[in-house]
Amino acid sequence: MPANDLRALVAYRGLLRGLVQRDLTVKYKGSILGVAWSLLHPLVMVAVYTLAFRYVVRVPIERFPLFLLSGLLPWMFFTSALSAATGSIADNGTLVRKVAFPRAVLPLAAVASALVQFALMYTVLVPTALVMGAGLSLSWAALLPVVLLQTAFTAGLGLLLATAYVFVRDARHLLDVALQVWFWLTPIVYAASLAPATLRRWLQLNPMMHFVTAYQQIVTQHVVPSLATFTLLAALAVSSLALGWTVFGRAQKRFAEYV
Repeated sequence: MPANDLRALVAYRGLLRGLVQRDLTVKYKGSILGVAWSLLHPLVMVAVYTLAFRYVVRVPIERFPLFLLSGLLPWMFFTSALSAATGSIADNGTLVRKVAFPRAVLPLAAVASALVQFALMYTVLVPTALVMGAGLSLSWAALLPVVLLQTAFTAGLGLLLATAYVFVRDARHLLDVALQVWFWLTPIVYAASLAPATLRRWLQLNPMMHFVTAYQQIVTQHVVPSLATFTLLAALAVSSLALGWTVFGRAQKRFAEYV
C-alpha cells in the first residue's frame, strides 16, 4: 500500500473514530445491562472453565481463575477483532462501491472497536487479582506495550482476512474452524510448562502463545517479560502488519468488482 494511502488513513481518522463509536453503540443498543455485558461475559466463561479444568480435570495451576482470565481476555479480543475485520469490506459493499475513502479504515475500525471492548473487559482483572490474593504491582505497566503489539499483530491478520473474504467467501467459515483449533493450541486453560516437551516445541510456533504467556507472566507472577520476549512480540507484530498492509493495498482496487 503506497505511502499516500497511509497519509489518507491519517486524514480519515475521524471516520475511523466514528465507525468505532457506531459499532459500540449498535452492540449495546437496547441492552438492559449495556457495558456490563463486557464484564459478565468473561466472568461467566471463567466460571465454566474453572469448574471443568480446576475441579474436574484438576489442572495444577495456582490461582487458576486469575491465570485463566489473564489469558482468556486477550484471546477474546483476538477472535472478536478477526471475526469483525474479516467481513468489514464485503459486508459494506455499498459503501465501498460508492464512497471514496481509505478502505483500510473498515478492518482497522473493527479491530479498534474490539480493542475498546477488551479494555473494558480487562478491568475485571483488578478485583480478581485482589480477591485471589495475587495483588497488583508495577509490573502491570508492561501490559501496555504487550497490548499495543498484540493489536498491531491482530490488525495485520485482520487486513489479510478482510482481503481474503472479498474473493473467497469460505474464508469466514475456515476462520471459525481455525480459531477453535487455535484456542486449544494456545496455553490458556493450561500452562505451556504442563505440555509434553515434544509438544512444547511445536507450541513455540504459535504466535498467540507468546502473547498470552506474556499476559500471564505479568498478571499472575508479577514478572515483566524479557527483552527477548518483547523483541519476538515486536517482530510478530511488524511482520503481520507489513504483510497485511501490503496484500490489502495491492488488492483494494478490485474490491468494488467483488462486493
